[in-house]
Amino acid sequence: MVPNLVKNIKQACKFAVRKVRGGGGAEANKPIYSLTSGDGLRIHLGAGPINIQGWINIDAREASHIHLQASGFDLKEFTDGAVSEIYMCHVLEHFSFEETKTVLKTLREKLKVGGVLRLSVPDFSQLVAIYHASNNDLELIKMALMGGQDYEYNFHKSVFNEKLLSDLLVSCGFEYVQTWSTLEDFGVDLGDWSNQGFETSQGNIPVSLNIKAIKA
Repeated sequence: MVPNLVKNIKQACKFAVRKVRGGGGAEANKPIYSLTSGDGLRIHLGAGPINIQGWINIDAREASHIHLQASGFDLKEFTDGAVSEIYMCHVLEHFSFEETKTVLKTLREKLKVGGVLRLSVPDFSQLVAIYHASNNDLELIKMALMGGQDYEYNFHKSVFNEKLLSDLLVSCGFEYVQTWSTLEDFGVDLGDWSNQGFETSQGNIPVSLNIKAIKA
């Protein structure tokens, strides 16, 4: 990494955030202290309003808790094989099917051997279940399916279920693909979509597919 960038990130990580744009299910400006521990760089890619302490928050839009503002996902500021963990919540679906392959291969290059990639995406199978359990109410799921469409980057271009995303990860060189839960892996409710759901006549149905994989 560029020395000045390393310095800036270290300085930024020392301070709790005082101000952050609204939305995304987190209180404005509230830092979230994950209970996960480990050595090395941990990147929260496409962080939006979620401020995970101890992680490098990266997003296309500027906010006081965003350590690195970047519209692309090439992570050129980071040396290949230098990153321990990468977390992306409801981000991958904003890329086309072809683009997702490029993104995942790039993320694998940045991870060190044994590094973990955690993904959370809208689960198409769950969205179908929510749709049927809500009397075919498309209004309820349309944004989870197609994006909020309220700014330039908030449009969905792809959909996933467990098999499709698992196969994609394997094809991009990842191994040990498995599902994960927010509370087990992070020890806290992050306030993002990874453990949220929709209320239906059949109760609350989770909306997200959470999958992690290892660079072996």
